[in-house]
Amino acid sequence: MNMNFNIPATVGVFAALAALPSCQQTDREDPTVCTGVDAELSVTTAEIDVLAGDTITLSDLFCDDEGLSEVRWDIHSAEGHEGHEEDEHDHDEGEEHEEHEDEGLVLFSGSDWAVLENQSLSGLEDASSITLNVPLTARGIWHVNVSLVDSAGNAEEFVTDMHIENNHLPEFTLTSIDGLDPATLDGEVEWNIGSLVLIEGVVSDSDGVALASLRLVEEDTDSVHWSTALAPLGATTFAFSDTLTAPSVEGDFHMELTATDGTGVEMETGFHVEVED
Repeated sequence: MNMNFNIPATVGVFAALAALPSCQQTDREDPTVCTGVDAELSVTTAEIDVLAGDTITLSDLFCDDEGLSEVRWDIHSAEGHEGHEEDEHDHDEGEEHEEHEDEGLVLFSGSDWAVLENQSLSGLEDASSITLNVPLTARGIWHVNVSLVDSAGNAEEFVTDMHIENNHLPEFTLTSIDGLDPATLDGEVEWNIGSLVLIEGVVSDSDGVALASLRLVEEDTDSVHWSTALAPLGATTFAFSDTLTAPSVEGDFHMELTATDGTGVEMETGFHVEVED
């Protein structure tokens, strides 16, 4: 028995289209860092330790399955930024991000030093580096962000921290804030309205500390709520202990610590304070 099948024309059209090469993007793999975990002066290391005044070169090897396009190096102060434990991507693709070691309350130098540089990449594997002249005005934690783009437009970001030590500027070390060890704090400092707050610490400099002061400033109005002048009298290490009354209203404040050493080098640092009811 002969059987005849009538195949709709549309079926033939779909079959023909399926046989044609796809015009859609086939490269969906993100570019990555293939330097090796914990390589020295690399974005893959847990933290980069440098000294203010040094010149260092950060370098990494980048890879992609079909072709690289560009890398952006972005170095900026971590002050006022969220810690990179919140970032979406880890150093190693496919692994969950490990939380960065808790630094506690970090006192920054107040420097606005930052570096932003774009570099072209090519091929399946390409190296890139950036040379940094770390200024004598920098102290604290800086974020090192490396953003990669491949030839298909796929993007990936990798982040680590650069910890800048500074032997040039006078240094404040806080030992207690309202009875708490600053090293144990993992967020902003919070005080209750009208509460008595004891601040203890040390200011030091190898050339002697000529002047030093503390003051609490309201951020919205830039008005000074409280201030005190310390009397280091040229001591290389001067311990201080001062009590203030927290503001009577809620708001955002900033504790400013300033010092000048025996050679006239000045510095300012501080930390944010949230006053709550």
